[in-house]
Amino acid sequence: VILASSRDVAGSVEEIKRWGKTKWAWGVMAYGPYGVPIDHPDLEPIWAEAAAHDLAVVLHTFTVMPPYAPGGLDTWENLFLQRSAAHPWCGMRNMASLIGSGVMDRYPRLRIGTLDAGHGWLPFWMKRIGEHAGTMRAAIAALKGKPSEYVTGGRYFQSIEIPEGEKLTSAVIDLIGEHVLMYASDYPHGESHFPESVGLVLDWKMPEARKRMLLWDNAVKL
Repeated sequence: VILASSRDVAGSVEEIKRWGKTKWAWGVMAYGPYGVPIDHPDLEPIWAEAAAHDLAVVLHTFTVMPPYAPGGLDTWENLFLQRSAAHPWCGMRNMASLIGSGVMDRYPRLRIGTLDAGHGWLPFWMKRIGEHAGTMRAAIAALKGKPSEYVTGGRYFQSIEIPEGEKLTSAVIDLIGEHVLMYASDYPHGESHFPESVGLVLDWKMPEARKRMLLWDNAVKL
């Protein structure tokens, strides 16, 4: 994945141009320091270049070390709160920002992936931002579709966190479809279940076709 930073947009674009056609490059991880929203207009050239090279935009968060994610500095230096709350909150903010700013409309082939921020919140958040997109139109771009249509339309993907478990994962898939969630091992983080990660998910009771999409097909599409 090519790292793109709001601190040097021009340099990030040059890196995408330099490496975008290599065999290993499949995505651009965009990151802004604390206080810079991911939908900042200055980042537009990064989305344009990612789309031009057919690279996915992936969103990841950081909590216990700089650059801190949104929500990472108001947890009173409580590591339990940082790891529990800041990761999903930043994932929620970032995906809503990109959808609400019209990035997926301006680049109709661009794919977005939210990584390592949990997944149980996705149906609730999709519904909530959908409600406010309808009642607060002046606060967002003039979208061509509903937020739920961007989430479920085949260009948005999100990795799972194994501790959220079989039942919650199946419930999310039942609500949003089988083509969004992707397996992730969370290696090498201390709370990961590596090296048992794959076996844990393989043992989940779900149809084989659904399991294949979770473990392989959706990540390949991203």
